Amino acid sequence: MKPLWTLIKLYVNSIFRFQVMRYSKDGRERRNAIMSLAAIVLIVVVYGGMSGVLTAQMLSAGVDASIPFLLVGTMGSLFALAMAFAQGSATLSDFADFDTLMGMPIKTSTIVLARFAAMYLAEMVYSVAYVLPCGVVYAVMRHPVWWFYPTFMLLFLLLPVAPVVLGSGADLLLSVAFAKSKYKKGVTSTIKMIVLMAFIIFAYLLPQISESFLSAPQRTASRIARIYPPVQWFASGASGSFPLSALFIAASAAVCVLFLLLLNKTFLPLHDRLTAGYHVKDYRLGALKSSGTLKALFTIERKRFFSSTAWVINTIIGAVLIVVFGVVGVALSKTLIPVLNAASMTGIAPTVITGILILCATISPTTACAISMEGKQSWITKTLPVPAKDWLNAKLLMNLLLVGPALLIAITLLSIAYRSMLNAVDVLGIVLMPIAAMLFTTVFGLYVNAAMPRLDWETDTEVVKQSGAVLILVLVGLGLTAASVLPALLSGLRWLTPVIAAAVLAASGVTYGYLMKNAEQIRGKL
Repeated sequence: MKPLWTLIKLYVNSIFRFQVMRYSKDGRERRNAIMSLAAIVLIVVVYGGMSGVLTAQMLSAGVDASIPFLLVGTMGSLFALAMAFAQGSATLSDFADFDTLMGMPIKTSTIVLARFAAMYLAEMVYSVAYVLPCGVVYAVMRHPVWWFYPTFMLLFLLLPVAPVVLGSGADLLLSVAFAKSKYKKGVTSTIKMIVLMAFIIFAYLLPQISESFLSAPQRTASRIARIYPPVQWFASGASGSFPLSALFIAASAAVCVLFLLLLNKTFLPLHDRLTAGYHVKDYRLGALKSSGTLKALFTIERKRFFSSTAWVINTIIGAVLIVVFGVVGVALSKTLIPVLNAASMTGIAPTVITGILILCATISPTTACAISMEGKQSWITKTLPVPAKDWLNAKLLMNLLLVGPALLIAITLLSIAYRSMLNAVDVLGIVLMPIAAMLFTTVFGLYVNAAMPRLDWETDTEVVKQSGAVLILVLVGLGLTAASVLPALLSGLRWLTPVIAAAVLAASGVTYGYLMKNAEQIRGKL
């Protein structure tokens, strides 16, 4: 048992970076780790508050006690499923330490169990946010019998098991299917992005879903039960049904045991399959192409970006949301324009359009972790005989070319579709403000990442999802959206938006000038 607990602690410490916070002598690394943990705590608090409020509303409305558990159980299961699918293969089949572990007197089954346990604990953190507040509110408002508490805790602990198994299993199958494909990264990244986008859309629709639970609870519950019966077993068991509690517990334990047995049996073949890679047949060396410094560096940056599934999924969401918002906005324009005119709300339409575009364009710039993604290969960058300015400009271009075209398309479509509600000042604000916000977060993201790079990562997920620079840019994007929208929205002065855009453009220019002036020092400090 000791090797198992040791491995679990190592994997959990790697995910949440507890050892870095406790023992690292690098103050910057400790701050990054603390901010990453703070981001997780923030997510738990926000979703926990939402879950508690929805549960209280439903119980106050007199709905059956199983309905709130069904709603939060569904959300918790979907979150665990989406996250496990996004990073299952990276956790379960990460063979970076394979040779070291297999050379130790440790059983393969111990390694498999430790990795699964670490992934389960990581997903359990988010499940706490959805399910635990629901149980607390239910206990306070309904005062259940004493055996509710141990039963609920057992059901709560087992709720993420089946989704984690399904999500990580699907991710492993996807990785195995495209292991020897030339387009492995592109295909798997696209599929994972689609799954995460579906979950994000579902999360945005949570208020509407909760309203359907309140208006027609039994009908909505029966639909969910047909799609995923275990969540109905969980909800009924948590609200007092002992037979369904036993069924859920037995089914979750059986799924977990079968998955671990299968993974243990196929662990070594998985290693062979996933590390084989793609090899071009009948390779012939043809003409070698040359290009300018900036183009060559941008090509390297583009390949590094698309080779990281986590980086692609985390940053391309903004561009996708921009296109979705533009297309949906145009499709609904004929319906929305008469409604807004009748409600005398035409004045806020430009501000709302601008705010949504800003939020999507600044949600996660690639530059927030572009320097950190070089990792242990940063010494190559410092030895390249190329100007440091071109090195930084290549990273800036990556985000601009990723988000810029989508933003221009959405701006054009929305400006044309809602032209009857817009004057010249409105159009100027819709054009300038999102572009200015995108430029600012692009250059400021690189500035922040240069100030607090993280180069000692083991997996790219640590940089993309857990670094302090990424968290800062998320907060900056939210703050910039509020600062751009609220003054015009509260005062009703439409000309404020172009003025704010000019100020943001000026700040972008100052930040860019600082980066170019200190480019060599920034590269030298890596």
